[in-house]
Amino acid sequence: MIKEVEIMIWGREFSLPVEYDYCTEESVADELQKAIDCFLSRKDRKDLMDIAQNAVEEYCKERVAEDNENTKKDNVFSYVKPESLYVTRDQSGPKVAIMCAYRYDPEHGLAVVFLPDDTVSVGIQDIVL
Repeated sequence: MIKEVEIMIWGREFSLPVEYDYCTEESVADELQKAIDCFLSRKDRKDLMDIAQNAVEEYCKERVAEDNENTKKDNVFSYVKPESLYVTRDQSGPKVAIMCAYRYDPEHGLAVVFLPDDTVSVGIQDIVL
């Protein structure tokens, strides 16, 4: 299984660990590995990342606007920092999420979840954990 990836997120290169939602005795490891492989090899991943950035900015815009101490409000990295990729599963199949530190909710962080229908969901990390 992939343990770390080099990935471009919103114009910056990151080296991120990859975490998987499974127990060692489960057989879903192959399904999760396939999900991360497909995500990393997508030809339209830059477009999907742009959609994700817009979703993050929309999710955070009210908090960012209220923050008088943040002088770089137009820089998504002034309030969100990617920390890992997380591959999870549920009834609809595996999903890949970027797990981020979040300036405005350090306890819960932020998850940017890439759904099987090519949409993006943003919320506290609890939405995938």
